[in-house]
Amino acid sequence: MKKYIHTFCLLFIALVFQSCLFQEELLFDKSASDRLTSTMKADNDSLLSAQNGWAMEYFATPESPGYTLMIKFEKSSKAIISGKSELTGNLIVSDSSLYEMIGDTGPVLTFNTYNKVLHKFSDPDVSGLGLQGDYEFVVMKATTNQIVLKGKKRGVTILLNKFPLNITWQQHFSDIDAMNTFLFNGATNPLDLVVGNDTLIAYNGSTHIFKVAKPGEDPVLFGNDHPFIVTNYGLRLQSMDSLNNYSFQNFKLSDDKKQLFSTENPKVYIAGPVLNKFLYSDLSLWKADATQMSDNFKSAIKTLSDALIAKYLGKRNFEYIALTNKAIYANSFTIHVTGVDATYRILYSPVSGTKDRVLISLPLDITNLYDSNGKKFYTEVPVIKTTLDAFCGEYIVSTDLPLNVKTVKYTRVDNPTQYFVVNK
Repeated sequence: MKKYIHTFCLLFIALVFQSCLFQEELLFDKSASDRLTSTMKADNDSLLSAQNGWAMEYFATPESPGYTLMIKFEKSSKAIISGKSELTGNLIVSDSSLYEMIGDTGPVLTFNTYNKVLHKFSDPDVSGLGLQGDYEFVVMKATTNQIVLKGKKRGVTILLNKFPLNITWQQHFSDIDAMNTFLFNGATNPLDLVVGNDTLIAYNGSTHIFKVAKPGEDPVLFGNDHPFIVTNYGLRLQSMDSLNNYSFQNFKLSDDKKQLFSTENPKVYIAGPVLNKFLYSDLSLWKADATQMSDNFKSAIKTLSDALIAKYLGKRNFEYIALTNKAIYANSFTIHVTGVDATYRILYSPVSGTKDRVLISLPLDITNLYDSNGKKFYTEVPVIKTTLDAFCGEYIVSTDLPLNVKTVKYTRVDNPTQYFVVNK
């Protein structure tokens, strides 16, 4: 009996071993070359599957801002590429070139004839460097709606997102322009990057490379660069970032348009600055809008305007009044008349314990009130003092664009019907 059992076991082991060999042969029935060829064909089929093309989120190098390109691949091995940025004169420019899926250590997408949109990123400049971008990309992953590429030289991850049929490329560029304008048009204020219980400050958003530093730190000396691309939904950092065990990369504009929240983690978001502190430290000139103020302020300005006309017979007419921040006079009012600025120092301070209240008053020491032009008008047109007094008081400050503060409304705390609006 033992002999039979021993023989049976040997036979069983031999059959199992033979079965494993057979499975191994099935698994590796193709050569490495054949498998690469098969993968290349599948990836090329994926490129061709997008009837309205792909939206390419392109970064030239790990230190570069992102650009959106639109690409349509055709069976004739032609690729049509469109772009709109400062590199194209802010016009939509399209060009076609040949592309090919080639084999290397894996499938590589290469654009092997010159394309004036794509190759703009790899063209040398007078220094011989240029933007140092790639035009050959290793295919890392291909799914139905997204293809993940990696620049062959620079190693930067670049996404191809399948583009929907019901949106034109022109509309997509317009949507991105609108988002960019909403977030970063003109002189961009610092933004708060809130990560859990920590708040960092993100500077220079209009460059599409955030300079991120701790509050109070000099961003030039201590800031870290975070390149990003503006998308039609918000923005995406070039790479996944992590802080205090929170990972984040994609930010979507909230429905109320007051913040950009991380789609990876709800405790990470980008918000506008604390408004009253920002206005206190901002160095801009904020002009009062004569069409957006209550009657009491309109009346004060008209009285001043009439007095200037009466005194100078139309040679020094009132043009505007503005809140400014000049180094000599700290925060101040500037009254601009024809060809001349007259500056009057004010005491402007955030109300302690609030985020949206400021107090405006005049200094008690009149000798420290004005510059030379201010003194001249203050002496010759005494009603200027009445105008300045009219703008003093405690205000609630508010804005419709908290991420990109360009317009601020000042509403009196003791009388909400009295207000004025300033524009940057």
